[in-house]
Amino acid sequence: MYLPDGYYDSFDKYPVVYLLHGSGGDEQVWANHAGVRETLDGLIRRKKIAPIIAVMPDGGFSWWIDGSAEPMQTMLRTELIPYVEKQYEADTGRDQRAFAGMSMGGFGVLNMALSHPELLCAAGLLSPGVDNEPSEHSSARSDTGQFVRNGKFDLALWQNQSYPALLTPYRDKSTTVPIYIESGDHDQQATPIMMAQLFAELYSTQPEQVELRIVDGDHEWLTFRDALPRALAFIQHKCKFSRLSDAVLTEE
Repeated sequence: MYLPDGYYDSFDKYPVVYLLHGSGGDEQVWANHAGVRETLDGLIRRKKIAPIIAVMPDGGFSWWIDGSAEPMQTMLRTELIPYVEKQYEADTGRDQRAFAGMSMGGFGVLNMALSHPELLCAAGLLSPGVDNEPSEHSSARSDTGQFVRNGKFDLALWQNQSYPALLTPYRDKSTTVPIYIESGDHDQQATPIMMAQLFAELYSTQPEQVELRIVDGDHEWLTFRDALPRALAFIQHKCKFSRLSDAVLTEE
């Protein structure tokens, strides 16, 4: 959990960004490996984003969806979000709530945005796992994981939870979610081609509400760390996070 400077001295409500980790991570990896506290402190101090609460839950190998092993997405929606909004000075409006995720977390954020656009005002996808079929080493293929049927990984379950299957019902909804995508040009797990395909599908639906950036990098912490400020700046721009006491935000 990240609380901005001045949190305990203020009576205002704060926007909330939920940060979802990748496969094998936990609630500590954003701080320990992606420099999230330093990034947020710097962005807020330079008025690139408004002061926010950042929530970093532990999702294990859940892929952040409702799957065979556990209903993780439902727990996020019906347990975690209400808990945060009750226990902390968190704004409860959709326009003050966003999600960002890396790798497996990007898969989960994209699934959430397309399945429940009414919940979030923007999404950041950092090297998201959006393969048509997960690699042989992916945790998605675990025999005890979220995509299991009759004791074995079932590709159909993966595909049912992936964005091509979710886009048609999403397009029928009245609400869209602005989405930021970033990945490294040497990434073999979230390849530039995969990112371009995802961007093209979203662009056909919401051309003014999707952005893609391919940078020099691999599927690694340095790439995730450098991408996070740009994703948060996009979220700030689209959600227009603000509080009554905030100074005017600056732009790059």
